[in-house]
Amino acid sequence: MYDLIVEDATIVGGRQRRVADICVEDGRIVYVGERPAGPARARQSALGKFVIPGVIDGHVHFRSPGHPHKEDWASGSRAAASGGVTTVLDMPNTSPPTLSRADWNHKRSLAAAQSRVDFGLWVGASAGRNDDINELMDSGDACGIKAFMGASTGPLLVDDDTLVALFEQTRGLIGVHAEDDAVLVALRGRFDGQSAPDHNAVRPPAAAASAVQRLIELVSAYRRPVHICHVSTAAESDLLESSRGVLPITTEACPHHLFLASDVTPEFALPDGSGGTTASGNRIKVNPPIRTEADRRALWAAVRRDRIDTIGSDHAPHTLSEKAAPYWQAPAGVPGVETLLPLMLTAVRQGKLTIERVVQLCCEEPARIFGLKSKGSVSAGHDADLVIFGERELAPLLASDLLTRVGWSPFEGMRMVPKPDLVYVRGRLVAAAGKIVDDSVRGTLVRPGG
Repeated sequence: MYDLIVEDATIVGGRQRRVADICVEDGRIVYVGERPAGPARARQSALGKFVIPGVIDGHVHFRSPGHPHKEDWASGSRAAASGGVTTVLDMPNTSPPTLSRADWNHKRSLAAAQSRVDFGLWVGASAGRNDDINELMDSGDACGIKAFMGASTGPLLVDDDTLVALFEQTRGLIGVHAEDDAVLVALRGRFDGQSAPDHNAVRPPAAAASAVQRLIELVSAYRRPVHICHVSTAAESDLLESSRGVLPITTEACPHHLFLASDVTPEFALPDGSGGTTASGNRIKVNPPIRTEADRRALWAAVRRDRIDTIGSDHAPHTLSEKAAPYWQAPAGVPGVETLLPLMLTAVRQGKLTIERVVQLCCEEPARIFGLKSKGSVSAGHDADLVIFGERELAPLLASDLLTRVGWSPFEGMRMVPKPDLVYVRGRLVAAAGKIVDDSVRGTLVRPGG
């Protein structure tokens, strides 16, 4: 007997769509096709609705245990599930940072106990810890090695010698925050005495471009796979153009860089500036910064031309009281895991891309890049991570729609596609219409090759 049959689904893949039934047993898809024989414990009609694989968000910061007032694995994963994200990969610059096997084991125990979605864990790069890194990568436990070329929120930063040693002495995928810290430090004196400088000037596109150029040189020399996180500028995209298909470099873009610009107030901004605009100051302070409208348009062009591989939220929750601090003390980062898919589906409604392209960016390519063989596809043998949604009217995003503990979004007030109708994690219904309906579900660790 099947555990679940989803009937009459319009299944969307990266290249095509089909109408079929989906049969689930023990958390896996066992059959996709015409009417299956045999009974099922549960049936769900998807007539007239789309079904896509669960979204894989390769870039989240679930802050626990050091900052539970911002987010922990319970609150962050509830937010993820409500928005159609069924697998998250957590970055190492949390509190405490994930730098060793002991750090990794501690974070895994927290995630296993609390996460409502499946999870993977990055390990952080730092000087003198390459043995720990290799053990975590060789065991298949860590989903990648994260290197910060520019100082950001958190304690991690690698200089060029450490970065070269990382390429020479470690194995596996390297994910990079690509901002050249030397450029950032050299510019800092220009802003002495300014209480509220332009964040895009403090951390300019030139710093990102310099870091990307250095990465191209290192990948050319060592042929290591590198995933560049949060590409945000035309300059980065231009530098990477000639490497596409030649070097093992993949790229991520974030919704906040695709939908916000530092020099344009979005139409959805609330009158008091609380909608996440240039008028809201530190509320949209994030590293790398929200760029200009010209860079935003260039980033969309890269997405449409298949020059961006994945979409990651870079979910970095901070409270509004923390964001209200003076510029130099306010933390960088915005929440975004639960709005990732609604925003990308809003882009579909706006004619910027197709649902098929969304599946490539949010499901198929993350599964390929991170080696998650059982994820990213609605097909037999894959995990039954299913997101079901229909054509619904756009509606303003309200704070009451949000499940992140910090309770705000830079996109509040924006008319967007609502959260999905139904979200299944390994065949279990976790969320419906943006609300958690089964809080007993616990995700499991995902590993490269699994």
